[in-house]
Amino acid sequence: MPNLRKDLLNPTLKETLSLFQLDKNYVSGQGHYLVDGNNRRYLDFISQYGAVPFGYNPDFIWERLQEVREKSLPSLVQPSLPGEALKLANMLADVTPGDLCYCTFCQSGTEAVETAIKMVRSGSGREMIVSTKNSFHGKTMGALSATGKESYQKPFFAPIPGFITIPYNDVKALQQVFAEHGSNIAAFIVEPVQGEGGIIVAEPGYLAAAREICTAYGAALIVDEIQTGLGRTGKLFACEYDGIEPDILLLAKALGGGLLPMGVCISNSAVWNDDFGMLHSSTFANNNLTCYVGQAVLEKLLANKQEIIREVADKGDYILDKLRKLAERYPDAVKEVRGRGLMLGLEFHDLRDTGSYDMAFMVNYGGFTALVVGFLLNVYHIRLAPFLNDSMTLRLEPSLDISYEDIDYVLEALEVVCRIVSKRDFAKFYRYLIGDCSKVEEIIDYRPISRKIKSTELREGEEPTQKFAFIIHYPGPEDVIANNPSFNSFTRQELYRFLDWQKDSPGVDVVCHMPAIRSRDGKIAEGWLIGVPFGAREIMSLPREETTAAIAEAVDLGKELGAGIVGLGALTSVVTRGGRSVQGRGVAITSGNSFTTLMAVEALFAGACRMHIDLTQARAAVVGATGSIGRACALILSEQISRITLLGNPNRLNSSSRRLKSLFSDLFTYAHQRMKAGKLSGLSEWLKQTVDMLMAQDDSRARNFAQVLLDGVDLSTQMLSDICDHLDIDLPLKASVEVDETLPLCDMIVAASNSPDYIIYPRHLKPGAVVCDVARPADVSPQVFKERDDVLILEGGLVQYPSDIAFGPNLGYRDGVNLACLSETVLLALEGDYNDCSIGSKMPLETVNYLRELGQKHGLGLAGLKMNNQEISNREIEAIYQRSLQLKNVENM
Repeated sequence: MPNLRKDLLNPTLKETLSLFQLDKNYVSGQGHYLVDGNNRRYLDFISQYGAVPFGYNPDFIWERLQEVREKSLPSLVQPSLPGEALKLANMLADVTPGDLCYCTFCQSGTEAVETAIKMVRSGSGREMIVSTKNSFHGKTMGALSATGKESYQKPFFAPIPGFITIPYNDVKALQQVFAEHGSNIAAFIVEPVQGEGGIIVAEPGYLAAAREICTAYGAALIVDEIQTGLGRTGKLFACEYDGIEPDILLLAKALGGGLLPMGVCISNSAVWNDDFGMLHSSTFANNNLTCYVGQAVLEKLLANKQEIIREVADKGDYILDKLRKLAERYPDAVKEVRGRGLMLGLEFHDLRDTGSYDMAFMVNYGGFTALVVGFLLNVYHIRLAPFLNDSMTLRLEPSLDISYEDIDYVLEALEVVCRIVSKRDFAKFYRYLIGDCSKVEEIIDYRPISRKIKSTELREGEEPTQKFAFIIHYPGPEDVIANNPSFNSFTRQELYRFLDWQKDSPGVDVVCHMPAIRSRDGKIAEGWLIGVPFGAREIMSLPREETTAAIAEAVDLGKELGAGIVGLGALTSVVTRGGRSVQGRGVAITSGNSFTTLMAVEALFAGACRMHIDLTQARAAVVGATGSIGRACALILSEQISRITLLGNPNRLNSSSRRLKSLFSDLFTYAHQRMKAGKLSGLSEWLKQTVDMLMAQDDSRARNFAQVLLDGVDLSTQMLSDICDHLDIDLPLKASVEVDETLPLCDMIVAASNSPDYIIYPRHLKPGAVVCDVARPADVSPQVFKERDDVLILEGGLVQYPSDIAFGPNLGYRDGVNLACLSETVLLALEGDYNDCSIGSKMPLETVNYLRELGQKHGLGLAGLKMNNQEISNREIEAIYQRSLQLKNVENM
């Protein structure tokens, strides 16, 4: 037998199912259980949205099908009237409310809706169909137009003319729409319980009021009981709770007994008309086979005075009581419990501000219940399904004959889910995605360390006048934990597996909304953090077209939210060529590199001062010198330091060598400009001293060399090397790709590479060295913090805000502090400067100085020095310095 390719069925759906490991291959089903190809058994608690009313392969349905075979009943006999269809129609007429009597059979609920629409329009001569928001009536064009969900409609240019939606459970809205359009309204179609809408039950009297209004205006009332009908809510029909008689009743799903597709539009004599009767038909409708099974379903439900339906009501009350007690125990997790019979919903609170960027991402893009359903399926072997309309509600819709034992098992698993949500131990939901499907034993309470968004408190009448967005991703595994505390239970390798899983997440979305940031100048900005699902390894290894497309999508989302400028965080600027690839999308772009450079160098100099480093004698190094930040850092360092080592990428020797030569020339050109302007410090001072040494020599070659330096025309590597050889001095600038050889000689280091892995290890640092690590992900290995207590490792690019604002988890930083790249975006927004900034690999120092001025104006400046994710005091730095002196003394002995 050939292998079956799942992707041929629905590749789009397959991606989502695969992402949350919902794509099981079920090979058998019996009763309430399904068995997959690995012989694992799953308790089905969704019954195909009510279409499997008696579990899988119920004996009485197969017995009825066997009778069909034994009797050799003809399935299709149109245009003659099939006897079994007539019999089922009579049975339905006997049990449905009022004078419903005409049955138009079809193959699905959607077809039943289409049938009803055609019937009421042809009978009334009116066009308009009124439905409710968040309703679900099917996905063919007419049914889709009645479905109250724009996201389903928009790609298909629906709704077609003649459809209007109003709020559910709103009698006033219904009265108003009839008052405005009553003469052209053919019907109002409504669900007694909105199924896909999240199990929203019609309030007492709502359907009765709808009946009165429709009667008053001569319109038909269509009650869609495709999901609620035939016992699901604890009565044969849910409309019985309001005691109404609809003009049309729609049934499907359960009518086929879980084995055959079947639907029916049951109408009264008032809406039936000859135009419909003559012009509407369906090839597979009214067939003896499905109607014979439909009879068996109805007989089963009516047996023993509807015993099974009475049991449904009792079981529904039992589950509702247990769920309400869950809600009482976990009020910070459960928002609401609702439903009737065995059609129930468990709604969770909005989790977008619960201290987890991943949870915010899941909620915003509608994946929360998919994640939880995948967790229940793979860990507890319970089969549920996420809602299409309501991404925060779990749907509980088991077979009508579900046992109390199975109910209790599901309730126990739901308590685990509620406890996880309540205690914010969200990482437990993700473990199955990295291969750990063990049942949850311990749930840790992360509420004390789960941070919420803190914005500027606005006074009455104040509101933001500027808007920004900032794109983020996880540079390294440690960032996952910083922004989701519960992930500290993952090992580093497990975090890498999580990041690998995350890259397949569809699209981008908001992970944090900052309502307001007020500057020292009084300006107020609003902003959003937008997440793209890539770790550093993924963003650097995936095809550039794929990552750029995702970042462009995030830029477009920022524009859609109203942002005037969008900042590029971590490696998103690198893969977009410093932002160039996403320019021109109707919103300003900044890489954030100018302010990042400024803050990194300020932090490095502050650390050097506290470690008593003499800048005139120090050697500095720039790791990642060929990048945008590295280049700018080297230029600013050269203002104070003459001896600088430029480190490029050893994996890209040709391009790295070319860029290092270019930077070498740029540094001396800048030094020459400063020398001419009389700014003598760092490299410009070295140039002036070198000129003086040459001028002091009485030979023509020395004078020629001096003139070269004075003119600043030919400051190539070769020329400067020749000058140093002539004077027998060392060239202060060095270019290298060899970290092991050069870094241990340096006193001050800026780490600004784009490497997805660590570069700097304990062996690379001399005692007393200061490192400012501005790279995302970090260049400095955690081993350095463990093994070297004689060096100062600063987290670079951190900015202090005027107030203690926090972007929820705040990217791992304390309140009032955040990254300089984000802060550059905020500064430009506060200023209302919506022009592209810090684009490309060469940033003008004028831009850096402009951002310095904006920082001073709006009150954003260098935060306190931070080492190993902790603020570090002067006393602690002095202890590091003393330890370095001890080691130096030992080395010198």
